[in-house]
Amino acid sequence: MGYDTKQELYSAIEKGFSSYVKACLAHKSSKIFKSYDQDKNRFMPLNDLNERTLPQINEYTNQLILFEEKDSLFEALLSLNSLERRLIHLKFHEEKTDFEVAKSLGVSRQAVTKAKKKLLIKIKKKLDL
Repeated sequence: MGYDTKQELYSAIEKGFSSYVKACLAHKSSKIFKSYDQDKNRFMPLNDLNERTLPQINEYTNQLILFEEKDSLFEALLSLNSLERRLIHLKFHEEKTDFEVAKSLGVSRQAVTKAKKKLLIKIKKKLDL
């Protein structure tokens, strides 16, 4: 694209720059208004709540609680030793019976039952249940 004069070149540059600035401002303003709408809906007076907004609030709260519970459970499981984690994995992830778990670990079924009970109490204490 050749320009005959410097004035045409400057004019083209200015036009391109103006288009770029307009596009940036339009994008930024749409983000600002979107953020404003989200904040407006997020922070509303309790009197303005209706049947449509309550399920949205409950869903958000439930997701947050579920995330916190998963994180706490993960931390509790990490605090267990390898044998305890193996017992949890065999019993609850692979869904094996106490007898099958005992056979895998080389102990009696009663030992597995007793260890499982102590282990669940230990996890409950770590989770403050």
